[in-house]
Formats: sequence, structure tokens, C-alpha cells
Amino acid sequence: MELRPDIAGHLDRLAAGLLDIVRLRGLYLYGSLTTGDFSQARSDMDIIAVPEQPPDDAVLARLTRMHTELASAGAEFARLNCLYVPAGMLADAAALHSYWYGDQFTQWQLKVMTMAELAHSGRALYGPWPPAGLREVSLPELQAHIREMLDDYWREMIAEPDIWLEDTWVDAGLVTLPRSAAVLRDGELITKSQAIGRLREFGVPAWLAEQIRSRRAGAQPSLTPEQRVARADLARQIMADGAARLTAG
Repeated sequence: MELRPDIAGHLDRLAAGLLDIVRLRGLYLYGSLTTGDFSQARSDMDIIAVPEQPPDDAVLARLTRMHTELASAGAEFARLNCLYVPAGMLADAAALHSYWYGDQFTQWQLKVMTMAELAHSGRALYGPWPPAGLREVSLPELQAHIREMLDDYWREMIAEPDIWLEDTWVDAGLVTLPRSAAVLRDGELITKSQAIGRLREFGVPAWLAEQIRSRRAGAQPSLTPEQRVARADLARQIMADGAARLTAG
């Protein structure tokens, strides 16, 4: 898919900055920018950088300055997330790596789902394609990963009532259900917009699906405190029922 000229220019500046700081083997884009589902209001720019070596403290300091400067462009440019996976580690789903997320570095994994998404619809911004060392994720492995996320991570989140008062958790959680179902039932990776179109399969009422769609388009539907509490209770119940249904058997 052709990138918007301003986004392409921003990614070119990222690549140039990285080449000035690290010995770069590859730089890869995946997610909504490569599937045609990018939302200027909501989507992140998802990047995997493959340096020769793990960045040490001095390199991380330089990378922090570079990312901060790039993020100063604002809007979607401030939502660029970059996972630094050293060469030779693209097959390891357990190792932790330096991850630029938001406005700081943290630690994160190259998850099985990310491997699958990168292989499915990723593209090289620099370096070879496919990425050297990226292993193929089998459908049974991907399905097992999805079930594990539903059983462990999402069940834990469902047990936290306060987070479901927030729009971001409602949107992310409910959209996860049809995306998970697509992998588990059909072996298909679908976009968030496609998932929103399938929310009613999990009992999401039309008004709530429309709120999620509107926020993705950049609108911000207003809710009273009472409506927010009622929505949180409903979303948690839908999540609990959906997770149980998808992991049964």
C-alpha cells in the first residue's frame, strides 16, 4: 500500500536517524499502515528495528533524543512505537527487547502475533525482505497464542473494573474478540475496522459498536458518568462471555 507522503517522509527520517546511531540490519513496518486500516486519529505506527547489537545505555540515550525529536511533529507522528530486536533474535518470542513506546523506552517481546503480522503484511523500510531470521508461525501456534492471551491476559484485565471506564480499554478489548475469532475459526488475520463490523456476533449492541467506530474515525462521543459505568459493566460481561466462548474446549 502507498504511504501518505508525510508519513513516508517521517519514516525516512527515522531510518536516517537510526543509521546514524546503530549498525542497522533491517527496519520493518507492520500493522495498520501496511493493511490499509490506518486511522489518523487513533492508530500507531508499528516498527521493528533490527540492530547488529542490543543498544547499550549510551545508544539508548541517543535513540531517546532521536525519538523525542521525531515525536515533536505531533499527531500520529507521536504514536510511533519501535521494538529493537537484535540480529539473530527474530525467532525468539520470549526474550525482552528495548521498546520505544509513548515517550520512553521500556522492555517488550516480539510476540507470536507480531511475527505473524509482520510475515503477513509487513514491508521493509530498510534491509532485506523477508527479514533475515524471521521464522514462520504455524496456524496451530498462532491459535495457541490467541487462546493463551484470552485465558491469561484478558481474563486478568476483565477482573479490573476501573480500567473499563476508559474508552481505550473498551475499544481495544471488544475489538480483540472478533479478531481472535477470525484466527481461531478461519485462520484469518483481520483489521480492526473489519473486527468492528463483526462486533454484533459477540452481542455488542449497535450503539456501542458505533461509539467504537466513531472514536476510530476521530470523533469523541460524550458519556455521562452513569453511562460510562453502565458501559463498563456491559463491556466486561461481553468480554468474559466472549473469552469463555472462544477458549471452550
